[in-house]
Amino acid sequence: MNNEKTYSIVLPAYNEEKSLDKCIKEIKKSNIFSEIICVDNNSTDNTKQIILSNKVTYLNEEIQGFGAAVKKGLDNCRTSHIFICEPDGSFNIDDIKIFLEKNKYYDNVFGSRYSNLNVIYLKFGNLLFAKLITFFFKGPVLTDVGCSFRIIKKTTYSKFMHNLKYTGPEFQVELTLNIIKFSKNIIEIPVNYYQRLGKSNYTGSFFNSSKVALAMLKVIIIYFFKNFS
Repeated sequence: MNNEKTYSIVLPAYNEEKSLDKCIKEIKKSNIFSEIICVDNNSTDNTKQIILSNKVTYLNEEIQGFGAAVKKGLDNCRTSHIFICEPDGSFNIDDIKIFLEKNKYYDNVFGSRYSNLNVIYLKFGNLLFAKLITFFFKGPVLTDVGCSFRIIKKTTYSKFMHNLKYTGPEFQVELTLNIIKFSKNIIEIPVNYYQRLGKSNYTGSFFNSSKVALAMLKVIIIYFFKNFS
């Protein structure tokens, strides 16, 4: 690992008691992170107790939504580089090593679940939006716009952090578009992806996934006209 770089990891958590304890312990075991930040997004289960018992940084975000929780974590990081990872059992913590290897050459590293996504409408919906972003915003070649597992350089984030306004899952697209705007030093890498523990609040059904897709499309359209108007 490059000694000049320091790493935080942000874990947005809403009712993640089934997977959170194992996730935090695996992250600690990696011995990579200067700070582990868990953002409790108004959980009603034992999420808060699990965070506190593991003696990592606890934050609560009262605004409900994936985007609000992630932004709360990003805004409070103090390191040069920030990981984002959902602690729901869907990602393999060992993949962090691949991110770090790529981070030697690229400031921002995005994960892609494309090869491991088994739900057809999620697989090709994410691919479609990724290709739209690649084409219209002259970004890197992307295959998965919805993957939250990534590294962001803090100085890149600081250039647009005050302009972010979305609080739901569409925040993922807004974050991606801003990183592309302020940094061309980006690469996407494949990551392992598993069935999450518990049901997703956003993509657990075709109907909910369709609502997320429309919200993401809205962000893409707004940013496109903002850039070219």
